[in-house]
Amino acid sequence: MGKSCCWKRNPIWLILLILLALIGASCAPTTSPTREPSPLPVSPSPEPTPLPLAAVLPLTVWHSWDAAQEQVFREVIVAYQALHPGITIRLRQVPVEDIVSEYEEAVLSGEGPDLLAGRSDWVGRLGMQQVIVPLGDIMPQSYWDGFYDFALTGVEDNGYRYAVPYACETVALYYNRDYVGEPPTTTTQLLELAATWTSPEQAGLAFPLTFYNTMGYLYAFGGRLLDDAGQPMVDTGEVRFWLSWLQLVRESPGVVAADSYGQADTLFKAGTVAMLVNGSWALSDYLEALGSDRLGVAPLPMLDETGAWPMPYVGYQVFMVNPVRLVEHPQAVLDLIQFMGGPEAQQRLAVGVQALPTWRHIELANVPLLAAFVQQAELGRPRPVSTREQLLWDPLDTLLYNVAGRQVPVDLALEETQWQVEQLLGAGEEP
Repeated sequence: MGKSCCWKRNPIWLILLILLALIGASCAPTTSPTREPSPLPVSPSPEPTPLPLAAVLPLTVWHSWDAAQEQVFREVIVAYQALHPGITIRLRQVPVEDIVSEYEEAVLSGEGPDLLAGRSDWVGRLGMQQVIVPLGDIMPQSYWDGFYDFALTGVEDNGYRYAVPYACETVALYYNRDYVGEPPTTTTQLLELAATWTSPEQAGLAFPLTFYNTMGYLYAFGGRLLDDAGQPMVDTGEVRFWLSWLQLVRESPGVVAADSYGQADTLFKAGTVAMLVNGSWALSDYLEALGSDRLGVAPLPMLDETGAWPMPYVGYQVFMVNPVRLVEHPQAVLDLIQFMGGPEAQQRLAVGVQALPTWRHIELANVPLLAAFVQQAELGRPRPVSTREQLLWDPLDTLLYNVAGRQVPVDLALEETQWQVEQLLGAGEEP
Protein backbone atom coordinates (compact mmCIF):
# COMPACT_ATOMS: atom_id res chain seq x y z
CA MET A 1 0.00 0.00 0.00
CA GLY A 2 1.33 3.51 -0.88
CA LYS A 3 2.30 6.15 1.61
CA SER A 4 -0.80 8.23 0.97
CA CYS A 5 -3.17 5.39 1.88
CA CYS A 6 -1.23 4.47 5.01
CA TRP A 7 -1.13 8.05 6.22
CA LYS A 8 -4.83 8.67 5.63
CA ARG A 9 -5.65 5.65 7.76
CA ASN A 10 -3.55 6.83 10.70
CA PRO A 11 -5.56 9.14 13.00
CA ILE A 12 -3.74 12.16 14.38
CA TRP A 13 -4.01 10.76 17.89
CA LEU A 14 -1.83 7.81 16.92
CA ILE A 15 0.79 10.27 15.67
CA LEU A 16 0.62 12.19 18.94
CA LEU A 17 0.90 9.03 21.01
CA ILE A 18 4.08 8.16 19.14
CA LEU A 19 5.31 11.67 19.72
CA LEU A 20 4.64 11.54 23.44
CA ALA A 21 6.50 8.27 23.69
CA LEU A 22 9.48 9.68 21.82
CA ILE A 23 9.91 12.72 24.05
CA GLY A 24 9.07 10.99 27.30
CA ALA A 25 5.98 12.98 28.10
CA SER A 26 4.38 12.41 31.43
CA CYS A 27 1.47 14.86 31.31
CA ALA A 28 -2.04 13.58 32.01
CA PRO A 29 -4.77 14.14 29.41
CA THR A 30 -6.91 17.20 30.00
CA THR A 31 -10.64 17.06 30.55
CA SER A 32 -11.18 20.75 29.85
CA PRO A 33 -13.34 21.44 26.77
CA THR A 34 -10.89 24.20 25.78
CA ARG A 35 -7.96 21.78 26.04
CA GLU A 36 -5.63 23.93 28.09
CA PRO A 37 -2.12 22.61 27.45
CA SER A 38 -0.08 20.68 29.98
CA PRO A 39 3.65 21.45 29.76
CA LEU A 40 6.12 18.88 28.51
CA PRO A 41 9.76 18.88 29.65
CA VAL A 42 11.04 20.83 26.65
CA SER A 43 11.89 24.18 28.22
CA PRO A 44 10.13 26.02 31.04
CA SER A 45 11.10 29.39 29.56
CA PRO A 46 9.90 31.05 26.34
CA GLU A 47 13.43 30.79 24.89
CA PRO A 48 14.35 27.29 23.65
CA THR A 49 17.39 25.50 24.98
CA PRO A 50 20.32 24.39 22.77
CA LEU A 51 20.20 20.85 21.44
CA PRO A 52 23.18 18.50 21.29
CA LEU A 53 25.39 18.73 18.23
CA ALA A 54 24.04 16.74 15.27
CA ALA A 55 20.90 15.90 17.22
CA VAL A 56 18.65 16.11 14.17
CA LEU A 57 18.67 16.21 10.39
CA PRO A 58 18.31 19.58 8.61
CA LEU A 59 14.93 21.24 9.21
CA THR A 60 12.82 22.74 6.43
CA VAL A 61 10.34 25.65 6.42
CA TRP A 62 7.95 26.34 3.55
CA HIS A 63 6.73 29.93 3.19
CA SER A 64 5.35 32.60 0.86
CA TRP A 65 7.05 35.62 2.44
CA ASP A 66 8.00 38.68 0.46
CA ALA A 67 11.67 39.60 0.17
CA ALA A 68 11.72 41.92 3.19
CA GLN A 69 10.07 39.43 5.54
CA GLU A 70 12.26 36.59 4.31
CA GLN A 71 15.35 38.68 5.02
CA VAL A 72 14.22 39.23 8.61
CA PHE A 73 13.66 35.51 9.09
CA ARG A 74 17.06 34.71 7.66
CA GLU A 75 18.49 36.89 10.42
CA VAL A 76 16.33 35.00 12.94
CA ILE A 77 17.67 31.71 11.59
CA VAL A 78 21.27 32.90 11.97
CA ALA A 79 20.52 33.65 15.63
CA TYR A 80 18.89 30.24 16.08
CA GLN A 81 21.76 28.34 14.49
CA ALA A 82 24.22 30.16 16.74
CA LEU A 83 22.45 28.40 19.63
CA HIS A 84 22.18 25.12 17.72
CA PRO A 85 25.38 24.64 15.70
CA GLY A 86 24.42 21.10 14.67
CA ILE A 87 21.21 22.19 12.92
CA THR A 88 20.67 23.79 9.53
CA ILE A 89 17.42 25.45 8.46
CA ARG A 90 16.36 25.32 4.84
CA LEU A 91 13.77 27.78 3.50
CA ARG A 92 11.64 27.04 0.47
CA GLN A 93 9.44 29.73 -1.06
CA VAL A 94 6.19 28.49 -2.60
CA PRO A 95 3.71 30.80 -4.42
CA VAL A 96 0.86 31.64 -2.08
CA GLU A 97 -1.74 30.35 -4.55
CA ASP A 98 -0.06 26.90 -4.56
CA ILE A 99 1.33 26.42 -1.08
CA VAL A 100 -1.72 24.99 0.70
CA SER A 101 -2.54 22.32 -1.88
CA GLU A 102 1.13 21.43 -2.38
CA TYR A 103 1.61 21.10 1.39
CA GLU A 104 -1.48 18.90 1.77
CA GLU A 105 -0.31 16.60 -1.00
CA ALA A 106 3.19 16.34 0.46
CA VAL A 107 2.04 15.51 3.99
CA LEU A 108 -0.53 12.97 2.84
CA SER A 109 2.34 11.28 0.98
CA GLY A 110 4.41 11.12 4.16
CA GLU A 111 6.68 14.03 3.22
CA GLY A 112 6.70 17.84 3.34
CA PRO A 113 8.46 20.47 5.47
CA ASP A 114 8.92 20.51 9.23
CA LEU A 115 7.12 23.86 9.54
CA LEU A 116 4.61 25.63 7.33
CA ALA A 117 4.49 29.43 7.52
CA GLY A 118 1.07 30.66 6.49
CA ARG A 119 -2.16 32.38 7.52
CA SER A 120 -4.61 31.61 10.28
CA ASP A 121 -7.50 31.22 7.82
CA TRP A 122 -5.80 28.04 6.56
CA VAL A 123 -6.22 26.37 9.95
CA GLY A 124 -9.76 25.13 9.42
CA ARG A 125 -8.95 23.37 6.16
CA LEU A 126 -5.59 21.93 7.24
CA GLY A 127 -6.88 20.86 10.64
CA MET A 128 -9.82 19.05 9.06
CA GLN A 129 -7.38 17.22 6.77
CA GLN A 130 -5.23 16.29 9.80
CA VAL A 131 -2.10 17.60 8.12
CA ILE A 132 -1.18 19.96 10.96
CA VAL A 133 -0.64 19.08 14.62
CA PRO A 134 -2.68 20.43 17.57
CA LEU A 135 0.00 22.21 19.59
CA GLY A 136 -1.81 23.30 22.75
CA ASP A 137 -1.01 20.24 24.83
CA ILE A 138 2.51 19.53 23.57
CA MET A 139 4.13 22.93 24.12
CA PRO A 140 4.79 24.46 27.54
CA GLN A 141 2.21 26.70 29.17
CA SER A 142 4.96 29.20 29.99
CA TYR A 143 5.40 29.75 26.25
CA TRP A 144 1.71 30.29 25.54
CA ASP A 145 1.50 32.72 28.46
CA GLY A 146 3.71 35.13 26.54
CA PHE A 147 1.05 35.75 23.87
CA TYR A 148 -1.91 38.12 23.92
CA ASP A 149 -5.12 36.22 24.56
CA PHE A 150 -6.65 37.53 21.33
CA ALA A 151 -3.78 36.00 19.36
CA LEU A 152 -4.27 32.50 20.75
CA THR A 153 -8.01 32.61 20.14
CA GLY A 154 -7.29 33.28 16.49
CA VAL A 155 -5.47 29.96 15.93
CA GLU A 156 -8.00 27.66 17.57
CA ASP A 157 -10.59 25.48 15.89
CA ASN A 158 -12.96 22.98 17.51
CA GLY A 159 -11.17 23.40 20.84
CA TYR A 160 -7.64 22.75 19.50
CA ARG A 161 -4.77 25.23 19.19
CA TYR A 162 -3.18 24.50 15.83
CA ALA A 163 -0.54 27.17 15.28
CA VAL A 164 1.90 29.70 16.72
CA PRO A 165 0.80 33.23 15.72
CA TYR A 166 3.93 35.31 15.16
CA ALA A 167 2.30 38.46 13.72
CA CYS A 168 -1.17 39.88 13.12
CA GLU A 169 -2.95 42.46 10.99
CA THR A 170 -6.13 44.49 11.30
CA VAL A 171 -7.88 47.68 10.16
CA ALA A 172 -7.56 51.03 11.94
CA LEU A 173 -7.74 54.77 11.24
CA TYR A 174 -4.74 56.39 9.56
CA TYR A 175 -4.48 60.19 9.70
CA ASN A 176 -2.19 62.87 8.33
CA ARG A 177 -0.83 65.04 11.14
CA ASP A 178 -0.64 68.00 8.75
CA TYR A 179 -4.45 68.14 9.00
CA VAL A 180 -5.46 66.24 12.13
CA GLY A 181 -4.12 67.06 15.59
CA GLU A 182 -6.17 64.71 17.73
CA PRO A 183 -7.87 61.77 15.98
CA PRO A 184 -11.65 61.40 16.48
CA THR A 185 -12.85 58.85 19.02
CA THR A 186 -16.50 58.57 17.91
CA THR A 187 -18.12 58.21 14.50
CA THR A 188 -19.94 61.53 14.91
CA GLN A 189 -16.62 63.26 15.51
CA LEU A 190 -15.15 61.40 12.53
CA LEU A 191 -17.81 62.64 10.10
CA GLU A 192 -17.81 66.16 11.53
CA LEU A 193 -14.03 66.37 11.15
CA ALA A 194 -14.21 64.97 7.62
CA ALA A 195 -16.65 67.72 6.66
CA THR A 196 -13.92 70.28 7.38
CA TRP A 197 -12.43 69.46 3.97
CA THR A 198 -14.88 69.36 1.07
CA SER A 199 -12.99 70.85 -1.85
CA PRO A 200 -12.07 68.79 -4.93
CA GLU A 201 -8.41 69.18 -3.96
CA GLN A 202 -8.77 68.03 -0.34
CA ALA A 203 -11.16 65.57 1.32
CA GLY A 204 -11.51 64.65 4.96
CA LEU A 205 -11.90 60.86 4.89
CA ALA A 206 -11.29 58.04 2.43
CA PHE A 207 -13.29 54.96 3.40
CA PRO A 208 -13.09 51.92 1.07
CA LEU A 209 -16.53 50.33 1.26
CA THR A 210 -15.32 46.75 1.17
CA PHE A 211 -16.55 44.07 3.52
CA TYR A 212 -13.18 43.66 5.24
CA ASN A 213 -12.77 47.40 5.91
CA THR A 214 -16.33 47.94 7.15
CA MET A 215 -17.32 44.69 8.90
CA GLY A 216 -16.06 45.92 12.27
CA TYR A 217 -19.05 48.24 12.36
CA LEU A 218 -21.43 45.39 11.50
CA TYR A 219 -20.42 43.79 14.80
CA ALA A 220 -20.74 47.16 16.55
CA PHE A 221 -24.40 47.13 15.45
CA GLY A 222 -24.72 43.68 17.01
CA GLY A 223 -24.69 41.79 13.71
CA ARG A 224 -23.32 38.35 13.00
CA LEU A 225 -22.60 36.35 9.87
CA LEU A 226 -23.70 32.94 11.16
CA ASP A 227 -25.99 31.89 13.99
CA ASP A 228 -25.07 29.24 16.54
CA ALA A 229 -26.28 26.54 14.16
CA GLY A 230 -24.03 27.83 11.37
CA GLN A 231 -26.87 29.34 9.32
CA PRO A 232 -26.44 32.72 7.57
CA MET A 233 -27.71 35.88 9.24
CA VAL A 234 -27.71 38.26 6.29
CA ASP A 235 -31.27 39.56 6.09
CA THR A 236 -31.45 40.88 9.68
CA GLY A 237 -32.18 44.20 11.35
CA GLU A 238 -28.55 44.59 12.39
CA VAL A 239 -27.35 44.20 8.80
CA ARG A 240 -29.93 46.75 7.66
CA PHE A 241 -28.72 49.25 10.27
CA TRP A 242 -25.14 48.66 9.13
CA LEU A 243 -26.02 49.21 5.46
CA SER A 244 -28.00 52.36 6.27
CA TRP A 245 -25.10 53.74 8.26
CA LEU A 246 -22.68 53.07 5.42
CA GLN A 247 -25.03 54.91 3.06
CA LEU A 248 -24.96 57.83 5.50
CA VAL A 249 -21.15 57.75 5.54
CA ARG A 250 -21.03 57.68 1.75
CA GLU A 251 -23.25 60.77 1.49
CA SER A 252 -21.47 62.75 4.23
CA PRO A 253 -19.55 65.90 3.20
CA GLY A 254 -15.82 65.47 2.86
CA VAL A 255 -16.00 61.66 2.57
CA VAL A 256 -14.62 59.72 -0.38
CA ALA A 257 -16.41 56.39 0.02
CA ALA A 258 -14.26 54.53 -2.47
CA ASP A 259 -15.42 51.36 -4.18
CA SER A 260 -11.76 50.74 -5.00
CA TYR A 261 -9.11 50.10 -2.36
CA GLY A 262 -6.52 51.44 -4.78
CA GLN A 263 -8.28 54.78 -5.16
CA ALA A 264 -8.37 55.43 -1.41
CA ASP A 265 -4.78 54.27 -1.01
CA THR A 266 -3.53 56.62 -3.74
CA LEU A 267 -5.38 59.62 -2.31
CA PHE A 268 -3.95 59.15 1.17
CA LYS A 269 -0.37 58.65 -0.01
CA ALA A 270 -0.68 61.81 -2.11
CA GLY A 271 -1.79 63.80 0.95
CA THR A 272 -5.16 64.75 -0.58
CA VAL A 273 -7.25 63.13 2.16
CA ALA A 274 -6.76 63.75 5.85
CA MET A 275 -7.86 60.33 7.14
CA LEU A 276 -8.17 56.78 5.81
CA VAL A 277 -9.63 53.50 7.07
CA ASN A 278 -7.18 50.78 6.07
CA GLY A 279 -5.13 47.84 7.30
CA SER A 280 -1.78 47.50 9.02
CA TRP A 281 -0.36 45.80 5.93
CA ALA A 282 -0.09 49.29 4.35
CA LEU A 283 1.90 50.84 7.19
CA SER A 284 5.30 50.56 5.52
CA ASP A 285 3.99 52.20 2.33
CA TYR A 286 2.44 55.10 4.24
CA LEU A 287 5.57 55.65 6.30
CA GLU A 288 7.53 55.85 3.06
CA ALA A 289 5.00 58.25 1.48
CA LEU A 290 4.36 60.58 4.43
CA GLY A 291 7.18 59.97 6.91
CA SER A 292 6.90 59.16 10.59
CA ASP A 293 6.39 62.82 11.57
CA ARG A 294 3.25 63.19 9.45
CA LEU A 295 1.65 59.76 9.83
CA GLY A 296 -0.64 58.86 12.72
CA VAL A 297 -2.68 55.76 13.58
CA ALA A 298 -5.63 55.42 15.96
CA PRO A 299 -8.25 52.76 16.70
CA LEU A 300 -11.46 52.99 14.70
CA PRO A 301 -13.91 55.43 16.35
CA MET A 302 -16.71 54.15 18.58
CA LEU A 303 -20.11 53.83 16.91
CA ASP A 304 -22.36 56.51 18.42
CA GLU A 305 -25.56 54.73 17.42
CA THR A 306 -24.86 51.82 19.78
CA GLY A 307 -22.03 53.03 22.03
CA ALA A 308 -20.02 49.98 20.93
CA TRP A 309 -16.48 49.83 19.60
CA PRO A 310 -16.08 48.31 16.14
CA MET A 311 -14.56 44.85 15.99
CA PRO A 312 -12.61 44.49 12.75
CA TYR A 313 -11.17 41.15 11.82
CA VAL A 314 -7.69 40.31 13.08
CA GLY A 315 -5.77 37.97 10.81
CA TYR A 316 -2.62 36.13 11.85
CA GLN A 317 0.60 34.99 10.29
CA VAL A 318 1.37 31.61 11.80
CA PHE A 319 3.66 28.62 11.95
CA MET A 320 2.16 25.14 11.77
CA VAL A 321 3.74 21.72 12.30
CA ASN A 322 3.80 18.79 9.92
CA PRO A 323 2.86 15.62 11.91
CA VAL A 324 5.05 13.38 9.75
CA ARG A 325 8.20 15.36 10.43
CA LEU A 326 7.31 15.90 14.09
CA VAL A 327 7.40 12.15 14.70
CA GLU A 328 10.86 11.93 13.13
CA HIS A 329 12.50 14.54 15.41
CA PRO A 330 9.95 16.03 17.84
CA GLN A 331 12.24 17.94 20.20
CA ALA A 332 13.96 19.83 17.39
CA VAL A 333 10.73 20.80 15.62
CA LEU A 334 9.07 22.05 18.80
CA ASP A 335 12.21 23.93 19.74
CA LEU A 336 12.38 25.59 16.31
CA ILE A 337 8.74 26.72 16.23
CA GLN A 338 9.08 28.28 19.67
CA PHE A 339 12.04 30.33 18.52
CA MET A 340 10.65 31.29 15.09
CA GLY A 341 7.39 32.50 16.65
CA GLY A 342 8.85 33.87 19.87
CA PRO A 343 9.90 37.27 21.20
CA GLU A 344 13.26 37.65 19.45
CA ALA A 345 11.76 36.97 16.03
CA GLN A 346 8.76 39.21 16.71
CA GLN A 347 10.97 42.09 17.85
CA ARG A 348 12.98 41.83 14.62
CA LEU A 349 9.79 41.74 12.54
CA ALA A 350 8.33 44.78 14.32
CA VAL A 351 11.42 46.86 13.63
CA GLY A 352 12.25 45.43 10.22
CA VAL A 353 8.85 45.24 8.46
CA GLN A 354 6.42 46.93 10.92
CA ALA A 355 4.70 43.60 11.66
CA LEU A 356 2.20 43.72 14.53
CA PRO A 357 3.45 41.54 17.38
CA THR A 358 1.35 38.95 19.17
CA TRP A 359 3.82 38.66 22.07
CA ARG A 360 2.85 40.72 25.11
CA HIS A 361 6.21 42.27 25.91
CA ILE A 362 7.62 43.46 22.59
CA GLU A 363 9.35 46.83 22.85
CA LEU A 364 7.51 49.24 20.54
CA ALA A 365 9.26 52.49 21.50
CA ASN A 366 11.02 52.62 18.13
CA VAL A 367 7.84 51.76 16.20
CA PRO A 368 5.12 53.68 18.11
CA LEU A 369 2.49 53.44 15.35
CA LEU A 370 2.31 49.70 15.96
CA ALA A 371 1.01 50.32 19.48
CA ALA A 372 -2.24 51.79 18.11
CA PHE A 373 -2.71 48.78 15.85
CA VAL A 374 -2.10 46.40 18.75
CA GLN A 375 -4.74 48.31 20.75
CA GLN A 376 -7.13 47.93 17.81
CA ALA A 377 -6.35 44.21 17.56
CA GLU A 378 -7.28 43.76 21.22
CA LEU A 379 -10.68 45.31 20.43
CA GLY A 380 -11.07 43.23 17.27
CA ARG A 381 -12.38 39.83 16.34
CA PRO A 382 -10.19 36.93 15.17
CA ARG A 383 -10.52 36.29 11.47
CA PRO A 384 -12.56 33.08 11.21
CA VAL A 385 -10.72 29.85 10.51
CA SER A 386 -14.02 28.31 9.43
CA THR A 387 -14.18 27.87 5.67
CA ARG A 388 -17.97 28.10 6.00
CA GLU A 389 -17.88 31.68 7.29
CA GLN A 390 -15.27 32.70 4.73
CA LEU A 391 -17.66 31.73 1.93
CA LEU A 392 -19.83 34.73 2.86
CA TRP A 393 -17.22 37.40 2.14
CA ASP A 394 -17.60 37.72 -1.64
CA PRO A 395 -21.41 37.92 -1.50
CA LEU A 396 -21.20 40.58 1.21
CA ASP A 397 -18.71 42.60 -0.83
CA THR A 398 -21.22 42.45 -3.69
CA LEU A 399 -24.01 43.46 -1.30
CA LEU A 400 -22.09 46.56 -0.25
CA TYR A 401 -21.38 47.50 -3.85
CA ASN A 402 -25.03 47.03 -4.84
CA VAL A 403 -26.45 49.05 -1.95
CA ALA A 404 -23.87 51.79 -1.48
CA GLY A 405 -22.55 51.98 -5.04
CA ARG A 406 -25.38 51.06 -7.43
CA GLN A 407 -28.17 52.24 -5.10
CA VAL A 408 -30.01 48.93 -5.38
CA PRO A 409 -32.95 48.93 -2.91
CA VAL A 410 -31.91 47.33 0.37
CA ASP A 411 -34.79 44.82 0.43
CA LEU A 412 -33.95 43.52 -3.04
CA ALA A 413 -30.19 43.40 -2.41
CA LEU A 414 -30.62 41.54 0.89
CA GLU A 415 -33.05 39.03 -0.62
CA GLU A 416 -30.61 38.26 -3.43
CA THR A 417 -27.63 37.98 -1.06
CA GLN A 418 -29.49 35.76 1.41
CA TRP A 419 -30.40 33.38 -1.40
CA GLN A 420 -26.83 33.39 -2.73
CA VAL A 421 -25.20 32.57 0.61
CA GLU A 422 -27.72 29.82 1.32
CA GLN A 423 -26.74 28.22 -1.98
CA LEU A 424 -23.03 28.61 -1.20
CA LEU A 425 -23.33 27.20 2.29
CA GLY A 426 -25.43 24.31 1.06
CA ALA A 427 -22.48 23.28 -1.10
CA GLY A 428 -19.84 24.38 1.41
CA GLU A 429 -16.97 22.38 2.87
CA GLU A 430 -18.37 22.21 6.39
CA PRO A 431 -21.71 20.97 7.72
